Amino acid sequence: MNFTFDTITPVRELVMVIQDLYLPRELRGSAAASAELSGLEQVVRFGTRVPLAGGWRERMLRRAGRADLAGVAPACIAGAGLDAVCARRSAGPPEAQSGARWIASALHLRAGLRGVDLDHRGLLRLPAAEQAQLSADFAHAFAPCVLVPLPSGEFLLDTPGIPALPMHEPARGAGSELGELTPSGPAAAPLRRLLAEIEMWLHTQPVNESRRERGAAPLSALWPWGATGRIVCPASGAPAALPLAWGRDAWLEGLWRLQGSVVRPAPQRIEELLGADAPAGVLLVELGGELGGEHDTAADALRRIDARLVAPALAALRGAALERLSVILNDTCVHLQRGSLRRFWRRTRGGLAGFA
Repeated sequence: MNFTFDTITPVRELVMVIQDLYLPRELRGSAAASAELSGLEQVVRFGTRVPLAGGWRERMLRRAGRADLAGVAPACIAGAGLDAVCARRSAGPPEAQSGARWIASALHLRAGLRGVDLDHRGLLRLPAAEQAQLSADFAHAFAPCVLVPLPSGEFLLDTPGIPALPMHEPARGAGSELGELTPSGPAAAPLRRLLAEIEMWLHTQPVNESRRERGAAPLSALWPWGATGRIVCPASGAPAALPLAWGRDAWLEGLWRLQGSVVRPAPQRIEELLGADAPAGVLLVELGGELGGEHDTAADALRRIDARLVAPALAALRGAALERLSVILNDTCVHLQRGSLRRFWRRTRGGLAGFA
């Protein structure tokens, strides 16, 4: 494997975030799954473990030099710098400019033994044409609520008259029952009612009919989150030496826009990333994006991520193409430098043990 780059400045520091892996049930305590994760096993063996109390997003704020945005509602950052978002909000009636603003994720839900389950493959990223059609139809059915497409395949959802409530990011509930994430109590009644109406509306949407015809998973729900926190209109930051970023995430895309940059589509091969003309890079990886057929499991997908991305990144670290590597999952970061690989006295641990 050749990681020699003669004409460009390659990436020297890589942060890899598995953004939808929060130790789902099938991987907890699974020695068989962990034993086959050779890349993550070495990361855990040689690296330094750091718990991330604020999750990977807080780390990205520091990396972007935007500590001033700590505690800001994620939806405020996701919509930052989008002219369409500002125009839709300001053009509406006064009552439409109040209420809460959310990130709305499209979900495909499955009936479970005790309720409704959210599988990793149920975290959907919609193409622009489907987003546009849903947004237009939503405006007719749910005005003055507004659904605005985001480049990540998600939406911004404005709900006048419905206050902001703490809602879990759906990626944190992948592999579990959705009922565990649904808010309860009198204050949540208006939001729960809206979500139920949206589910019924989605059931007959033309977008879902076309998705079924081509064998794609239909939308079951639009899940709102990210409305709580400081409500501000983030100011653009001075251009800085940001890492190159790859992946799909509404919040990260908004943060990078504020700094005058963009988030790129994730490459299929690590060599494409390591040869980029930048000193540092951030790669977002979705476990759900690696899943294939119905019988493919999260453990299978994680093994492929390990073989396709983690192990080659370690090889680049050994071969001096990388100087630093960080892997983040389950609100835990494990960091390595080239010298870390000389810690041969450390005992091997199961691939996920260091992230528990």
